[in-house]
Amino acid sequence: MSKEEQPYEEVTTGQEQPKKKGLIEEIQEMKASGNTRSPEFRAKIQELEVILGVPQLSPFKTNELDIFEENLKEMDVTDMMRMAKEAGLNPVLDKPRMKKALLKEFKAYSRNNRRNIIPEPVKQMELDPNNPVHAETLKILRDI
Repeated sequence: MSKEEQPYEEVTTGQEQPKKKGLIEEIQEMKASGNTRSPEFRAKIQELEVILGVPQLSPFKTNELDIFEENLKEMDVTDMMRMAKEAGLNPVLDKPRMKKALLKEFKAYSRNNRRNIIPEPVKQMELDPNNPVHAETLKILRDI
């Protein structure tokens, strides 16, 4: 090969930006490090819930107990009555009983939802082409 035919070496300008992590990856890292009580974690969870449409789907406007308790502290009686009506509770209670009823209903409503917005990755089955049973399965899958 002559000198002109050789491929050029790649030259970098140093302006490449590192790949930014997505919201889900950031949340998973925070969960893995045990950083679930920080304001940053709550903000990311709220952002994810807005993206997923949880405020429109849930009568409680969130699936996170911590966030719901914060929202409940900031509510007045009228807001609690409105939320109780949306959740199917008796809206004619005094404030402390209304708060307890809303918390109890929230826990029942979101029992399976809390901290489960992001499913854990499932390891995919690995097929060995040297195994005759696996080879047959791979052949069938290729034909589909």
